[in-house]
Amino acid sequence: MDFDDLLLKTNELLTRFPDVLAKYQNRFRYILVDEYQDTNVAQYLWLRLLAQTSKNICCVGDDDQSIYGWRGAEVGNILRFEKDFPGAKVIRLEQNYRSTPSILAAASNLISNNKSRLGKTLWTEQKKGDPVFLKSVWDGMEEARWIGEQIENVQRKGLPLSEVAILVRAGFQTREFEEVFMSMSIPYRIIGGFRFYERQEIRDALAYLRLVYLAKDDLAFERIINLPRRGIGKATLQKMHMVGRHEGLSLFEVAEKIIETDEIKGKARTALGCFINDVRRWAAMQVSLAPEELMKVILDESGYTAMWKQDKSPDADGRLENLKELVDAIAEFGSVSEFLEHVSLVMESAQNTTEEFVTLMTMHAAKGLEFKTVFLAGWEEGIFPSQRTLADSIDKELEEERRLAYVALTRAKENAFITFASNRRVHGQWQNNPPSRFIKELPESHICFLDAPILNHRAASRAPSAISASESLPVSRSIYRVGERVFHVKFGYGVITHVESDRLLIDFDHTGPKKVLQSFIQRK
Repeated sequence: MDFDDLLLKTNELLTRFPDVLAKYQNRFRYILVDEYQDTNVAQYLWLRLLAQTSKNICCVGDDDQSIYGWRGAEVGNILRFEKDFPGAKVIRLEQNYRSTPSILAAASNLISNNKSRLGKTLWTEQKKGDPVFLKSVWDGMEEARWIGEQIENVQRKGLPLSEVAILVRAGFQTREFEEVFMSMSIPYRIIGGFRFYERQEIRDALAYLRLVYLAKDDLAFERIINLPRRGIGKATLQKMHMVGRHEGLSLFEVAEKIIETDEIKGKARTALGCFINDVRRWAAMQVSLAPEELMKVILDESGYTAMWKQDKSPDADGRLENLKELVDAIAEFGSVSEFLEHVSLVMESAQNTTEEFVTLMTMHAAKGLEFKTVFLAGWEEGIFPSQRTLADSIDKELEEERRLAYVALTRAKENAFITFASNRRVHGQWQNNPPSRFIKELPESHICFLDAPILNHRAASRAPSAISASESLPVSRSIYRVGERVFHVKFGYGVITHVESDRLLIDFDHTGPKKVLQSFIQRK
């Protein structure tokens, strides 16, 4: 039995056998449930059965922090507690010992937009503190760089890196931060998951790419020879290892020889032959396809993408998103060799240990944690709330996204920064999403824009405390104009099609549109 079976069978036992139910009702006369907002239907049913006789049940929870509906949690359990147990005493724990009044006020105003909640008024004895800072950026890479610079600022002022966290809505968003932090030598750790290039699906995809680039890579060959399953088992692989050691050949070279003999037969022989042909074909495509296009072809033709699409596990969608983010990462390089060299540097950097790290994690993983300074990245429609939530147009799911925003914001003890991008590359496509609706739900008296906001209904505000706390950067003017032809060391020649401050959109002759800083280009 798995955990779900244990819950269901327990409920069935208590329902079908009154004598067993009576035994446990007498045995467990007092019941305390923590995190009641995270209980599912099965847990709710047998808790009601156990508490029927004594009515001695005490449930502790926060309906505004119910964020696990996607894995079965039912917020309605805590919302109808008084109805299920008439006469129950409700004690609201409204004093907050973590966050400043400004952060609490912003979070409370945000969550008040939910209709399905019990309601409470949080307060604290702490001093007011700084407002919640909002920062608009050009794209995801600028977002990561800006946050990296702010982290360096607060570190210089004496704040330990262990008191700094970056919270994102989805796992794929961590990749750009990891790339930038490596270049800035900012140590970080991923909570609740692996670093981007350490994730299973990314390592699998990289193994395919390494084998296509260098067929003699035995580790890559062994990792993906039967992934997805091709009917090539351990016995076949053992024979190949034996031949390879004896003749001094790589596994790929052994495979090329062994399919011409009678050493292996049937399905394994056919599958191995098809695999060898696929690798040869993909290797030949390196000449004509851009690296990211080659990666797409490999993932699709190998059946690896289809394998995760057919997978019914809760994390399958996240793995598919990570694979799309990998393709985006490869697109930033001119060749497969450049990208693989970059990955090697990233992985080597990850081995360096230090006592203090910036914490990088999803909002779901942050529940229950607290940090002095928190950066909330990617607050745009389609990112947060997620595109799936917007597509389904279900109020219940949107309210859970808002609860997630509330949880994320209240992880901050002293300072909270919210960033949103004008442009973001998601799964290979540039998106121009408006700022998240949750930003509009923050109270004007408790927020401060660090530059001119792009929200029409807001007036720009610059409190002195905001400028000193963030060390806001001055706006740079571009010395270039639309239509100018320029040169970039990595991307070559191109024409400027859009100018925003010191950031340029350039249509390069060979690599297409790219967003770059003006300091990296020169006039033709």
